[in-house]
Amino acid sequence: MQSWERLTREANRAYFKHAFSDAVDLNRKALSQVEGDFDHGFYQDPETFVAATVVSYLNIAEAFTGLGDCVSANLQYENAVNFLQSILIRSDLEAEQRNLIMRTATHIRFEWDLFTQSHGANLKAQSKALMQAITHAVSYSKAVVHH
Repeated sequence: MQSWERLTREANRAYFKHAFSDAVDLNRKALSQVEGDFDHGFYQDPETFVAATVVSYLNIAEAFTGLGDCVSANLQYENAVNFLQSILIRSDLEAEQRNLIMRTATHIRFEWDLFTQSHGANLKAQSKALMQAITHAVSYSKAVVHH
């Protein structure tokens, strides 16, 4: 957990210096650290490990938002929800752990709603541009294959 804390502090420093790409990279490293220890740590200290993982996802989302990449930021909220869902399907989950997951999901939903309210127009525009680029690439590849 010390490595996660160190990387998260470094990422926060990068973020506040507007070095958003560095913040993304450092937060991804922090996330990787906590994910690597998660299965073991969750059963010893579920609150700490769930919080650290979710904080990493939300920090990555913030750093992508700083870069102006709303599509990638939005994906991090989805990843955080998927992470919680992966824990909920565990057969050995205790009621207290399940309640922790549900409280955390509520927090993510709140943060995601704030993100959507603040950046929804940018997210929609970027998603539309991404889909147009994909459609263009597919059309181009079909044209190349047919000639």
